This record gives sequence, structure tokens and C-alpha cells, in this order.
Amino acid sequence: MQDYLSELYRKLSGQMKLGRERCEALMEGLGHPEGAFRSVHVAGTNGKGSVVALTASLLQAAGLKVGRFTSPHLVHFNERISINGQNIDDASVKEFLEKNRALLDRTEASFFEVSTALAFDYFRKQKIDVAVVETGLGGRLDATGVLQPEVSVITSIGRDHMEILGETLTQIAGEKAGIIRNGVPLVTCPQEVGVLEVFRRHTQDIEVVDPQSMFTEVRLTPLGMRFFIYDYARHFSIPLVGRFQLANIAMALKAAARILQRPPLQPEIVHAFEKLVWKGRFERLGAHPERIYDVAHNPDGVRVFCETLAEVYPQRPRYAVLGILKDKQPAEVLNILQNYVQRIWLCPLPSHRSLQIAELKALTEDFPISEVAESISGACDAAARECGEKGVLAVLGSHYIAGELYRWSRERNGAAESRRTK
Repeated sequence: MQDYLSELYRKLSGQMKLGRERCEALMEGLGHPEGAFRSVHVAGTNGKGSVVALTASLLQAAGLKVGRFTSPHLVHFNERISINGQNIDDASVKEFLEKNRALLDRTEASFFEVSTALAFDYFRKQKIDVAVVETGLGGRLDATGVLQPEVSVITSIGRDHMEILGETLTQIAGEKAGIIRNGVPLVTCPQEVGVLEVFRRHTQDIEVVDPQSMFTEVRLTPLGMRFFIYDYARHFSIPLVGRFQLANIAMALKAAARILQRPPLQPEIVHAFEKLVWKGRFERLGAHPERIYDVAHNPDGVRVFCETLAEVYPQRPRYAVLGILKDKQPAEVLNILQNYVQRIWLCPLPSHRSLQIAELKALTEDFPISEVAESISGACDAAARECGEKGVLAVLGSHYIAGELYRWSRERNGAAESRRTK
């Protein structure tokens, strides 16, 4: 990573800072870039990134210049900020940091707040039409809350970050509802009654999209899905895998319709789906054995991932490598995962929030089908050996494993190609 990004990354090790005051001061110092473009603001526990990617792709297919801000990144920081699918360039990051160093220091902004300010300033300079923005954490106190969006979206609510957002779904929903603005429509999916009641206390303009009333004839493959959309009376294909993604697709279609002030046209949907790139979501990395990567990292996310894995590969032996942070309910995740796979390898992560080897070994005492490896690549090597040619290897639990996992998988693919050409 270039020297000029090192200072930004160092902010990762500090305490998380909640509240909008510092980001509001950043916006003031930058001349309010957040007001220079239209926006869609997305919060929720699971599915936020998919909704952002889908909505941005649909709006781009309709001819708009679309900015996208998501977090965290998988490998490179620049992945967080893109316009029409093109990531921000290093020169723009460097220019922003050097030009605004005094402002960043004066406001004592966190890593995420600096990233948010960088994104909004870049979007303004590039004269985008609309930004699709994912919250970092929660909503009420999130830095991205300086936006005044035209549409708010809240995806499925589950139990995550409970030490910050609250112990119950309604408490968590209350934090997520902080992105709702008076007079701004909210798009959401079916939720528990109490969660929807929380949302209705903030706005009456709610559109609850039910995927069961929109889609039928759903067929999954390792590389995507095909389904029939009633409103268009035709089948569509998309490189996303999992029935849970249908709710995200439905919300993205409705959010895009609000921005466009019309439903997306059939050719626009076809184009948007074909061009969609969203790595780390049931991503097939290779074969022999089949290797699937997913960033699912909390009980709800892991459960729907496992259900999808079993549906796509019903007759094949399944194995898992799990790299998960200590605050993501690892015991509950393991309890779910053990019902779908034959063996699990646990490994530490490159994060101060990672479980250490001793803690991982203590976890295995309650889960006899699990064992500990010292690294992600070591765990993948061991799992691949046991998988053989017919097994399926699922690697999941965090964004932090992406860099090492992609390197390991490239090396394995390269070795396989070399063997075939000899």
C-alpha cells in the first residue's frame, strides 16, 4: 500500500467513533459536497452491499453517472469508492489527503469518517448524478447520515453489533431507522412486526417489497440464478446466488424506480444484471475442489449461506474454513455451520479483533468436527486435501480473509492449469 495511504490505515486501530459531529464538521470544511448529488442511503444488518451494488448497476444501465460507497473493502481501499464501476484512482486519494490534512487533523476524524468525506468530495468533483451509499454501522450515529437522500433503504434486520446497537431487534431497528428522513420514502423487505412498527414511527411512506409476490421459478446454479419476474412477464438471469438475494433484488428495483420516477425498463434490467460485479458473495473461486467464498459473518448471514450451499450442492460432501471475529457470535455460527458440513477448520484473522489460537482451540472442545489451523492458507490447504475432487470447500466468516484467500486460490488455479498443460 502506498505511503500516502498509511496514515489513513493507521486510523483503523483507534477506537470506533460514533456520532455525526465530526463528519458534519468535515462537510462544512469541504463546502458541503454531500449536497452536490442525489443519493440513495442503505442501512440494515445483512444485504446492504448487495442492494447498493444492484441499485447502482440498475441506475447506471438507465444512463446515469452513479457513485457507489461501500465498506469494508476486500483487498484494496479503492474498492470502497467507485463511479460507474470504476474504482477511485490512487492520485485522487493522495490529492484529497494532502489538500485537507489540516481539516482532517482538526476534526479528529476516524478512518471511516475520512473515507466518507473523501467519497463525497470525489463524487462532487466528478459531477455524478446519484450516489448509492452504504452505512458503516447502524444509521442514527453513522457518518453517512449527513446525507439528505431521495430514497432510504433498510435491508433485513438481524442481531449484529449488539454491544453498540442494542440487544433486541427493535432496538437495532431503532438505530437503523436513523437514516429515515421526513418526507423521504423508505423501501424495506418483510420484517418482524415490531421492526416495521419502529420504522412507521419515523415515516408513513414505506414500501415493503415481498419477493414472493415478485418472483417465481427460481433456479440456482454455482454461478448465479434464473427467475421469472411477474411485472415483466419474463425470465432474468443474474450472477448472484441464493434465494435470500431475491429480497435484495426486489428492494434495488424499487429504489431505482423511485430515483428514475419509473420502473426500470426490461433492457436496463438485463444489462444491469449482466454487468453486475459483487465479489465475496457466494463467489466461486475454482474447481477441484469447488471453492466458494462468502463474507457471511453473523448467525443470520451464515444460516442463509449454508441453506444456499446445501441447495446448490445437495449431493456432494461439504467442508468449511471459518475465519470470524470474536464479536460475531462464533459459537452460534459454529452451531449453525456444523449442521451443513462434514468438517470445519478455524483460523485467526489479521485483525486486533481476531480470536487467538488458544481461544479457537477452546471453541473446538464444544464442536468435535472442528479443528484449528494457524493461517487461512493453512486451513484451506488442509480442507482441500480432505475435500478431494468431489468435495465442496466453503470459506466464510469475514472480509479480512479475502486477500490471503484470493492469493491461495490463484496459486491453486495456476498449479491446476500447469498440470493440465503438461
